[in-house]
Amino acid sequence: MKRHVSVLLSAAVAVACCLAISLPARAQQQTSTSYDTGLIPSPHIFEPSGEVTANVFLVSDAGGWGEPEESQAKALMEKGAVVIGIDFPTYIASLVKDPQDCIYMISDIESLAQQVQRSLGNSTYHRPMLAGIGAGGGLVLAMVAQSPPATIDEAIAVDPVASVPMTRELCTPAAKKPVDGGIVYALTEGALPTPVTVLLTSQADVVGKAHVKELEQTWTDIDLNDSDKTAQEALSAALSDHIDAAANSDQPLGLPLTILETRPTLDTMAIIYSGDGGWRDIDSEVGATLQAEGIPVVGLDSLRYFWTELKPQQVADDLDRIIRNYRREWNVKHVLLIGYSFGADVLPASYNLLPAEQKSRIAQMSLLALAREVDYEISVTGWLGVAGDGKGGDTVEDLKKINPKIVQCIYGTDDDDDPCPSLAANGVETVAIEGGHHFDEDYKGLADRIVAALKTRLSLKP
Repeated sequence: MKRHVSVLLSAAVAVACCLAISLPARAQQQTSTSYDTGLIPSPHIFEPSGEVTANVFLVSDAGGWGEPEESQAKALMEKGAVVIGIDFPTYIASLVKDPQDCIYMISDIESLAQQVQRSLGNSTYHRPMLAGIGAGGGLVLAMVAQSPPATIDEAIAVDPVASVPMTRELCTPAAKKPVDGGIVYALTEGALPTPVTVLLTSQADVVGKAHVKELEQTWTDIDLNDSDKTAQEALSAALSDHIDAAANSDQPLGLPLTILETRPTLDTMAIIYSGDGGWRDIDSEVGATLQAEGIPVVGLDSLRYFWTELKPQQVADDLDRIIRNYRREWNVKHVLLIGYSFGADVLPASYNLLPAEQKSRIAQMSLLALAREVDYEISVTGWLGVAGDGKGGDTVEDLKKINPKIVQCIYGTDDDDDPCPSLAANGVETVAIEGGHHFDEDYKGLADRIVAALKTRLSLKP
């Protein structure tokens, strides 16, 4: 059975009795308290039967959610996509009431995507795709302007308008230009945080069209094309193509890996296990620094890899495959093993379960923002700031089985629960860095400390 659930906050109590009688048990759970939707009021949630193939956030045009959006969402659901429909006018009305200094939309989108997919029990986490027409398309581009890398899977805008109709600013360093009743946003400097496709039909707004063409001059990776279809047809075709492509894409070794190639200069490769938010900020920046130092990198996205619970031996077996495959490909002798937060917690036990041959290849294990408890499944509540179950073991006990001379434990001075300081007495290298769990975002300095320690260890090897 496929379900279309509209999370109606104001009507939930009134219809509760009817729902209890008319809907099956699974659907009864989809009430006002089913999901924490943040600033997204009454989203229209379409949930497919079977395995999920994609997760689309579909933003309506200025006129609001209607029959065209409903039909489009149902068609995407038939292709296996979870579709979360957002009514543009009520969403804007909700955003302007946010008491924060600036408005940030991405956290609600990512949180809701995780909650819905976890409730469906799908085996793979799919990052949200953003899509919209007209005013909705303009808002999608503004969302891209405040999105971190590796958070949004795709962004597709058809006939986007230029401005977001709010005088309150969005949280983004992107350039901003106030206009009557709103603000026009550029994108953040540097590479796009996600692939962006813009389609312009014959009905495209003139000002919006000019704005997109101006964006393309700076961000040349924007896929900008004209379309002879209607706006709805153009968006449906683009989404359908992207969903099909995502379903057929191959991952290296069948794992959610990011590969950063470079010519090895230290006879060493690095493997980085990300935090529970996925491959972003700290992981990607540390990886980029290592790449620049002549250390090729394999990055593992923990959010996607640990979306469903794994056994410790399976994690170790996959690590073994990564080491074997990429040591051979890059022809290197040594391995630098790095984990951040959730990714750090699983590494000691994984190392202990490796074959002796692979253990001997690991020159350094750098554990960043380590916790004492281990989990082998991403907790949605953990991502929202609540600790996981910690039923996977104890990192400190796991580390007692490892030669302390290869272990580097890095912690933020404001992170009071980090076990790193207690490990110094056992011979583990402990490094204190100003800040908390994110090391005051000095990721270049963090990477430099890792590389310096690696070079010291390599110099001591026979």
